[in-house]
Amino acid sequence: AQRLGLELAVVVPIYNNGDHLRHKAFASLRRSSMFERMHVLLINDGSTDAATTETIEEIAAAWPNVSAFHHARGGSGSASRPRNTGLALARTPYVTYLDPDDEELADGYSELLETLKAAPEANFALGTMAVWTNRLLVQDYHDWFSQEIEQRDGLFRPTKDSLAKIRFRPASIEAMVARTGWLQSLGLEQPVGAVGQDTFFFQQLLYHTDAYAPVFRPVYTYYGAVETSIVNVVSPRYFRKYLGLEQARAAWLEEIGLKQEYLESRFESFFITWYLRKLKQVPEVQRAEAAEVLHEIVDLYGDHRWKDLEARRFFKRYP
Repeated sequence: AQRLGLELAVVVPIYNNGDHLRHKAFASLRRSSMFERMHVLLINDGSTDAATTETIEEIAAAWPNVSAFHHARGGSGSASRPRNTGLALARTPYVTYLDPDDEELADGYSELLETLKAAPEANFALGTMAVWTNRLLVQDYHDWFSQEIEQRDGLFRPTKDSLAKIRFRPASIEAMVARTGWLQSLGLEQPVGAVGQDTFFFQQLLYHTDAYAPVFRPVYTYYGAVETSIVNVVSPRYFRKYLGLEQARAAWLEEIGLKQEYLESRFESFFITWYLRKLKQVPEVQRAEAAEVLHEIVDLYGDHRWKDLEARRFFKRYP
């Protein structure tokens, strides 16, 4: 990175999705005006598909600003481990993340980088996210946060109570460019094997942030209808991956004194709109097992007086 004068590390976690890597994430980075200033870190989480490993090696051999790292064959179960590895390996002043089945959008990372360079007080620059499922949506994080986070001199300036004020609503770490030294200094690790870990990671980042610089447009595209995506393959094992996430989040919220606020302002709505919606996708013969895991998740947060009828019906059916 030093020899080539690279500025931005792009951490790409990979597991058995070499085609997406080649034709989506990496193809989009190649279109970037600052591609030659990127250090693309291809972090293989132990893919069992030989074609994926070959694709990683081929790309790394073809481009001097691309590096490959291979974990032992078998995989860790989520993108956490390769993201942690990528951050540890980053040697550029700035860093971001991009999953293999997503795409940088219209030079988004270049604009984030230049915005952050122009804002020395900011820890990161944050754009918005375009989402393709059966239609195009834009997740406008700045609109969500602007009512509760102070804005001064063009920057958003969170305080320690901002997480509770925004009801713990997260943004995507793929929509940001952060200062590498700052991010590494926090000592945070995404829970290995967990899913949903990137939203928890952003909650932690926002808690530690003094200021961030906004970019008011989508900087990457998330494709929410990829059939093999881990969030679209639902079984009791899927909920166990979320159990690992919630164990880490509940412990952290307890440590910083925001567990009760999380329980009151976000946990019930997330339980209904995400967990119970996903439970309906579990095959009927496995649903009781998945419900047991949801009870374990609920127990992490202690007593709660459930208001929503759908939640009450769940506890009545699966006591």
